[in-house]
Amino acid sequence: MAIEYSLKVEKKISEELLIQELESIGYANIQIVRLTKGIEINQFEKTFGLNLCLTDSSDYPYNAMDTQFLRNEFVYETTLSFRFINNIYNNESYKFMLSLVFNLLRNHNLNALLLSNGDNELCFFAKENIYLENSSYIWDNGCFAEVLKGRSYYYYYDGNYIF
Repeated sequence: MAIEYSLKVEKKISEELLIQELESIGYANIQIVRLTKGIEINQFEKTFGLNLCLTDSSDYPYNAMDTQFLRNEFVYETTLSFRFINNIYNNESYKFMLSLVFNLLRNHNLNALLLSNGDNELCFFAKENIYLENSSYIWDNGCFAEVLKGRSYYYYYDGNYIF
């Protein structure tokens, strides 16, 4: 069974911006596959057991969702999906995904919602702050806890709307 994480981003993320972020964390010669409304990068299948898809999601009302973090619906323009496949993913796979997500959002000051397997809300990135949903204690363990080390701008979500 495949595991999927998706990052719903309020603004458009261009193909060039994603490639720039991948290069900034040490990956070069990114090979893309064109999709109807985006791109797929599958060169990480062997090393991390995952592939990436960046898709244009700007089709209201299909790009709007209710979230526990916000009073009003969250409308997003782009989805960055990480599909873990072939049961060869490991902690390095998660580190890669989380590093890319955290760097992308920090460097570009974007609002975004990180989900696992479609609708399990893991955190909300509100420009300069990150609100972690930790009822399952996922942020306390392994590479999820590691990615938070040295970051002073995150908060555990307390059940109240952020805005």
